[in-house]
Amino acid sequence: MFKNWTNIFTTDCLVIQMPNGEYVYPIFKNGRSSLKQFTQKNNLTILKNEQLSKLSEVTVFLRDPKERFVSGVHTVIEFEDVIDVSAFLKEVENLNFYNRHFIPQVYWLLHLLKYFKGKVKLLPVKALYNIIPNRDAPNINKLTAERQHQILSIEHKNYIQADQRLMHRYLGKTVELKTIIEEFKYALSSS
Repeated sequence: MFKNWTNIFTTDCLVIQMPNGEYVYPIFKNGRSSLKQFTQKNNLTILKNEQLSKLSEVTVFLRDPKERFVSGVHTVIEFEDVIDVSAFLKEVENLNFYNRHFIPQVYWLLHLLKYFKGKVKLLPVKALYNIIPNRDAPNINKLTAERQHQILSIEHKNYIQADQRLMHRYLGKTVELKTIIEEFKYALSSS
């Protein structure tokens, strides 16, 4: 369980050098599992932390915020073998439980900014097919319509509002990462 959104990233910040020379920053629930498998299968170079300062541009794939939230919460329920789903969802709704699988994507960009100061190219996650052929999902039970309804029935705007704006303003564009973080300071500090 994570209580502080800014401390949710206790792991390294990783960027993958793709065969086409592009650098990709994998985000949980945005094709990360597929990128991981593709990287291992093709023995690709992974840069981390301070190594990212040498880069001038990184590609980031963004996913529809509501779809990502539902998928991310479902993934955590499955990975953690949550018994009392209703109680867990109440914790999520009350912002008492955070996880990398469903925190806003803008937090991932904040994590990237710790080590990378260049431009980010923000693309829809479906564009990942242009780089890698597979889209393998984690090995968990499929999301049912009932579970989806359960997750969507909780108040979830705090998880998707900033990302909706992020996608509206920047999807399909290449922009300085610092510019995005400056614009979204309000969302990052209010959580």
